[in-house]
Amino acid sequence: MILSSSCFWNTGPKRGTRDLPALMLALDRGGSCKGVVYRLPAEDHFGQLGRLMRREIDANPPTNVPRWIWVKTSDGPLRALAFVAAPDGKAYAGRLPLDQVAKTLARAAGHWGSSAQYLFRTVSMLEESGIRDRNVQDLVAQHIIMASTGGTQRS
Repeated sequence: MILSSSCFWNTGPKRGTRDLPALMLALDRGGSCKGVVYRLPAEDHFGQLGRLMRREIDANPPTNVPRWIWVKTSDGPLRALAFVAAPDGKAYAGRLPLDQVAKTLARAAGHWGSSAQYLFRTVSMLEESGIRDRNVQDLVAQHIIMASTGGTQRS
């Protein structure tokens, strides 16, 4: 699975609206990725999983679906719950051209903030964990180019 920068549309209220949907990152098919595995605190697993499901799954049927996957850790293999893009989901965007993704992220915003904030927060969190994701870095570079040229690419 790879971290895809253009995996599924969010029409709100999180990072986009019906008029200007956002694009959200998710695991998609093909390749592999580096990431962070979080362990739930020992208390109230049921309640914590419920909150996690409500936050991550906001459509029926969902495009971002929970799956148990195997991950490699410094302590050995571990089963982890991940949210994976469903290609047959209504909000699935697939792999869009980088400039289209950058334009979308530059404009979309919802109750949780702008898509640009989401992108830069994602990059910051990855860097704090020592992870450099080429797809996300390319997207940031494209976003900066779009901003510096007023939304048009220079040749």
